[in-house]
Amino acid sequence: MSIQASELTLDHLIQVTEQSGEGFQNLNMTLLSTDAFGVLRKDLITALGVGRAKRFLLRYAFQSGAHEARILKDAIIWTDDIEWLIAGSKLHHLTGRVFSYTERFHVDMEKGIFDVSGYWLDSYEAKQHLRYFPVHSECICHFLVGYASGYTSECLGKQVIFKEIKCKGKGDEYCSYVGKTVEQWGKEISEESLYYEDEELSDERDQMFRKVEQQNEKLEIGYSLSRNLTKAMLEGEGFPAFSQLLGECLNCSVLIENRNYETIAEFGKKPGMKTLMSVSNFLGEEMINSGGNEIIETTLKGKTFTLLTVPITIKDQINGFITIDINQRSNDFIKDLLERVATIAALHMQNEQVAIETEQRLEGELLEKLLNEKKMDWEWISNRFSYLGYNLSEPHYIVHIDIAGKDKKKGDLKEYEYLKVRNQITNFLQKQKEYVSNILLLTKLNTVQVVISKKLIEDEQTTIKDFVELLLKNIKGDKEQICMGISNETHKLSDFNKRAEEARKSVELAKFKSTRSAVILTSDLGHLTLFLNAREPEELELFAEENLEPILNYDKKKNSELLLTLFYYSQNEFNLHKTAREMSISISGMRYRIQQIEDLLDIDLSNSNCRFEIQISLQIFLVLGKIRIYSTEH
Repeated sequence: MSIQASELTLDHLIQVTEQSGEGFQNLNMTLLSTDAFGVLRKDLITALGVGRAKRFLLRYAFQSGAHEARILKDAIIWTDDIEWLIAGSKLHHLTGRVFSYTERFHVDMEKGIFDVSGYWLDSYEAKQHLRYFPVHSECICHFLVGYASGYTSECLGKQVIFKEIKCKGKGDEYCSYVGKTVEQWGKEISEESLYYEDEELSDERDQMFRKVEQQNEKLEIGYSLSRNLTKAMLEGEGFPAFSQLLGECLNCSVLIENRNYETIAEFGKKPGMKTLMSVSNFLGEEMINSGGNEIIETTLKGKTFTLLTVPITIKDQINGFITIDINQRSNDFIKDLLERVATIAALHMQNEQVAIETEQRLEGELLEKLLNEKKMDWEWISNRFSYLGYNLSEPHYIVHIDIAGKDKKKGDLKEYEYLKVRNQITNFLQKQKEYVSNILLLTKLNTVQVVISKKLIEDEQTTIKDFVELLLKNIKGDKEQICMGISNETHKLSDFNKRAEEARKSVELAKFKSTRSAVILTSDLGHLTLFLNAREPEELELFAEENLEPILNYDKKKNSELLLTLFYYSQNEFNLHKTAREMSISISGMRYRIQQIEDLLDIDLSNSNCRFEIQISLQIFLVLGKIRIYSTEH
């Protein structure tokens, strides 16, 4: 009479008899104490280690499951093969190993399809493990996994492998499993399937020794690379040496780039590799800005090699990339070597940054003394700058840059807004690589002072004004008023302080004159620089207004052009006929205007002694933009 799996009991298996050699219905099965199994399991793990004990238990359990499937098939008449299959989990429960609860059951024995998942409740194996060992990092119910794999493989006629997903032995609340055929698992189960291969323990021991030898060889390679990298860094060899050491170690091409994808160093002679290996081809800006430090593996279409890229990270900021090509599958050893080089590269880059920052700090301190202190030991400061590679005896220009908000009502800019502009100025100058060794920078909150060699300007076949105007054009922003004053040339060391002061004064004049950004040459101010060194722009304007006040009031009231007439009259050396021609006014009309001016100012313009202050006042108004001269030549 056929039965179903749910009807299976121990009565179908056990035959009580006093005859020797009989029991379990001659099925070659025995009952085993769980405590005894726990001791056996403990001794295996202690003697062989977790990995080898796992392999032993899986293979032993697989054979047990397959054997019990065969004897249950022969000993009992089942309703169908599915019931025979399900009986395996029932036998689990009857023998006290575990209670199996199925969640998903998709099986077609004729087609060889098997896809099952569920839970193992009250696992005796998990209990025994925790009795002798602490919570493990991986699932540990190896007997249950192997038994289920062996039993179902026998029933299905093809290899089925179970995999434990959760386990109480590793701290989970319950044990759960998934079982599939090897074909259905695919590559996902390739590592687990190795545990079921039939190998002798002696073969396994030899394999272990080979692994130890390989590991020792890898350790020696890693140690040698680290030692040589450290030596190269200490000797100041830098990135070219790093790329060569890594390339020779792995027999591969190496490309080291900075954050802007510019090549720092490379190794290898394969044509076209530099272009293929550049990070700009396969890494997005989001990943670069994220500051991640994981190794990226990239497969190029139509190529037989793979690229591995590791970022050079300093303080969670990506500062560069190291990319290699490999003709094999990537592994932890290769990635470890790549990370070692990235670490040394980061240290080297950080050391370079510290050196640059130290040099800039030293430059800043010296530059502060050079530009802003009147009394100085010029020989001492000249020697200090010569140590840094600067020759101050050559002619230089001083550029004073002032950063302010356009809207005076809103007050000063915020600190980050000042920083944004300062960074743009610094970046522009740093990008001009040929300029770097010929430019000195002194930055403060809202000002930047720049020292530029005249030779540099001449070598570039430009003018100092064009260079500074190009700098101004490269500053993006609509909230700021940026005024740049350019000094006259320096001829001796003591000129630097004077030229810095006149550049600053010219900026003050430009700011007073307009709210727009501007570049102003001190040389364009002429004799007014004498007054700027002694007076503030407000005082100069007040001086001019006091001298010309009657004319200003008259022009405002009558909407006339007496101030402009007086300006052209002075420009034409107080010649009536020349002025009339330039302004396209009749002689009589011009004579009338001059008479009005003399009456209002109560002076005689034909007397040279009376004209000096008037001429100075007119020049002040011209510089301050109070006089708009004709743009058309007459």
